[in-house]
Amino acid sequence: MKTRNDLIIATLKLLVSDGGAGQAPEPEDVVEIDNIIDGKLAELNRRQIYFANDPDNFDDEFVDPLAIILANTAAPTFGQPRNPQSQATAESTLRQMKNSNFVPGSSVETDYF
Repeated sequence: MKTRNDLIIATLKLLVSDGGAGQAPEPEDVVEIDNIIDGKLAELNRRQIYFANDPDNFDDEFVDPLAIILANTAAPTFGQPRNPQSQATAESTLRQMKNSNFVPGSSVETDYF
């Protein structure tokens, strides 16, 4: 299980703004990424790509594609161009990892016989 901070660090690594080996990232860079997480998670949920039960903890396999999506969103702020192909690939990966019994906006209680 990865935390919100792990997702922020993974995103900053993609943007080459993680402070380098053994260095902490700049606080303003951390805040910049942290400020876009909730909005982007809400967008991904609305588009039925990814639903986060807990916006502060993520299963390990979701961190890399989420970091790519966040990095693509924040790229202009960090002086980098956006990459629509990597965004589409990450979104496709998240769709494929979604449970087959996923019901957006609700949960279904199972009644066992």
